[in-house]
Amino acid sequence: MDIPKAGPGQGTAWNFQWNAPWPAWLPDWTVLLLGVGIIFLLVYAYLKDTVHLSLQKRSLLLGIRLTLFLIVLLFLTKFTLSIHRTGLPFIAVLIDDSASMGLEDDYSQTGPAEISTQAKEQGKGKNRLDLVKTVLLQNDSQFLSELQKKHKLRLYHFSEACIPLGEQGLLEKSNTEPTRELLKQLEPLGKETRPFQAVQKVLNDFRGTPPTAIIVFSDGISSTGEMDLLSRAAPLAKSKLVPIFPVGVGSEQPVRDLQLYDLLVDDVAFVNDPINLSAKVKSFGINAGSISVSLKDAKSGVPLVTRQFPINPKKESQKIELTFTPTKAGLFEYVFEVEPVKGEVNQKNNQQIGQVSVLDQKIRVLLVDSVPRYEYRYLKHLLERDKTIELRSILQESDLEYSSEDATALDYFPVKKEDLYQYDVVILGDADPAYFSQAVFENLDQFVRQKGGGLIVIAGPRFSPQAYANTKLEALLPIEISKTKQPADALLIEGFQPELTTEGQFSTSIFRFADSAEQSRTIWNNLPELYWFYTADDVKPGASVFATHPTQKGKNGQLIPIIATQRVGAGKVLFSATDDLWRWRDLVGDLYYSRFWVQAIRYLSRSKLLNQEQSVELTLDRKIYQQGDTVQFRVKFLDERQIPTDTENVTVMLERQGEASRPVKLSQLEKSPSIFEGSYSNITEGAYHTWVSQPILQGTPPADDFRVEVSQRELLIRDMNQSDMQKTARESRGKYFHIFAADQLPRAIPAGHPVPLENEEPIPLWNRWEFLILFTLLISAEWLLRKRFRLV
Repeated sequence: MDIPKAGPGQGTAWNFQWNAPWPAWLPDWTVLLLGVGIIFLLVYAYLKDTVHLSLQKRSLLLGIRLTLFLIVLLFLTKFTLSIHRTGLPFIAVLIDDSASMGLEDDYSQTGPAEISTQAKEQGKGKNRLDLVKTVLLQNDSQFLSELQKKHKLRLYHFSEACIPLGEQGLLEKSNTEPTRELLKQLEPLGKETRPFQAVQKVLNDFRGTPPTAIIVFSDGISSTGEMDLLSRAAPLAKSKLVPIFPVGVGSEQPVRDLQLYDLLVDDVAFVNDPINLSAKVKSFGINAGSISVSLKDAKSGVPLVTRQFPINPKKESQKIELTFTPTKAGLFEYVFEVEPVKGEVNQKNNQQIGQVSVLDQKIRVLLVDSVPRYEYRYLKHLLERDKTIELRSILQESDLEYSSEDATALDYFPVKKEDLYQYDVVILGDADPAYFSQAVFENLDQFVRQKGGGLIVIAGPRFSPQAYANTKLEALLPIEISKTKQPADALLIEGFQPELTTEGQFSTSIFRFADSAEQSRTIWNNLPELYWFYTADDVKPGASVFATHPTQKGKNGQLIPIIATQRVGAGKVLFSATDDLWRWRDLVGDLYYSRFWVQAIRYLSRSKLLNQEQSVELTLDRKIYQQGDTVQFRVKFLDERQIPTDTENVTVMLERQGEASRPVKLSQLEKSPSIFEGSYSNITEGAYHTWVSQPILQGTPPADDFRVEVSQRELLIRDMNQSDMQKTARESRGKYFHIFAADQLPRAIPAGHPVPLENEEPIPLWNRWEFLILFTLLISAEWLLRKRFRLV
């Protein structure tokens, strides 16, 4: 009949169809009685006519006549043959790759007795997803091969969404290598776990041809609540006759873990002044006892400070603090560590590394203003209280006896270079330039350009910066001084909240009011409004704007800068277009006001204090990441002469303690040739240190630290939810297996029903020549036999 052969894994299903030759109004039971009556008459007539013949001859003639009757019936009913191609049924395999699958478990007390001790030993040192990979890939993917004997496989991985593994997730029996590579690349980076949504998605994908079974490798945890538990999918799967076979990964024993995070420490300290280190610790599966916290020297590993803290199970996290007093200057590299508790498997989040530049002197600051305006008074009192700052102040229009009554006051601005160079940062408020000679401005210029000193210029309604036009100071400012005089006594009734630029958020720590960029941005957006500001005409080329007015624009159409900076030679200059920052003290005192000014002073003093003329900056887009995020690196060459001729040779190194360093290549931006950017994805949990390795720079290379955390939602529940997976198997008529007994699963999968693939063209049997010849031969044979038997 010219029917092509079935392909590999295919089968053939036959289906016969016919049309009733009698009128539609005639009942079926009537037709049945009529047919039985006709057959009865045929049999009766033949038996009567052939009574004298032997039984064998009578049966032969009767058989021929009944066959002819059936052939006639085939002609009348237009009998047709339909052929359907069928394929192997499907099995869906779901793999949980959420962050909780990155946890390691202690299996010593896990599982039923039939699970061997050897199997549990194999689980040591592997996270939950690694165990799944081992089951699927070991022995040349024997587990998958067993399933493929009677089924086709479609693989998915799921966390917040369910995604086919590779092209449509289909595992080709003839070529499994691409799928094996994709399995090896799976990482536990998902921020949520939604098993119900995953099973629902798979059932929708198989709409019309449900799979034989669904296998789910998971720890059974639903991080989004009970609505996404795997057991919620059981009734839906049962209604489609699809059993679920959960494979539990993990341990029901409480996962004991200590997580250290939110480490806060100043990056510059001083000899014989205490360094305060504060951090937070979260404990999981630990309800009593105490934890040991220590500060160690990173090079020698020698503990410097150790303290015991009682565990408070009622608190989500505990704040811990250590104090260490350095006795010598230099770069102090440390390890802040929480000692692992008994049974703790994951120790990667127990420590953080960092470094502090220990100096043998305080930051020497010179504060200058004409009158004791609010900004001057609050800033002066703040800096006088700070133990890391040595302050001297000049108030130009003060009484003659003021300098003798105030401990920090000077009579006049330092005239000699040597006197000025003793300071690290000069804060120039709304000072009258008439008090300064031309030599003072030249000294200030060399203080910044040659000595790497820091200069802060705070605008004021009387002199600054308008009165500094055509002086050496004008060249140091990052803004262009306006040509039109601005009113000093205008009535200010409308406040504004400055907006941080991208550089203000990510390229400096001046505005870091909290540990994370998100929290700092929230604090910034809720600070009290400012009122007075200086309207600058423009920003100089090469300057960086950290904050702008939210609505007001200058002559060039750009938003007016409120805080801007630029590098001038070896030093830096910071310009504040407002003297209203003291308003940030409202209700919170010096909390944010002091952080801004102290961090700004340290930012400007670093080059001079560390004796570095660093012309390269390394910045990250934020300090804290979650697993699955992409880390963005940016290297900016402040001195264009430092830009490498081979623009592809800019590299930063990425390092986590105890692991090999990883290079990250950066690419030059087309529109900004002094900036190089790069990224690194799929980074795992832990504390990281990064620095510029290429090009090789003089002195200490620019460096930064950041931390990668597991999604907090994923960490709330860590114990495998075995009871829910067993409930799922029971209600969907499947079976639950522990990961160490997964090799028994293929034998438990039902055979399944063949899947329809395609229909061949229907073959009409009623008008085929074979049946016509058969009819002719039979009727001729009957006539000849009747003649031979003398029946006619």
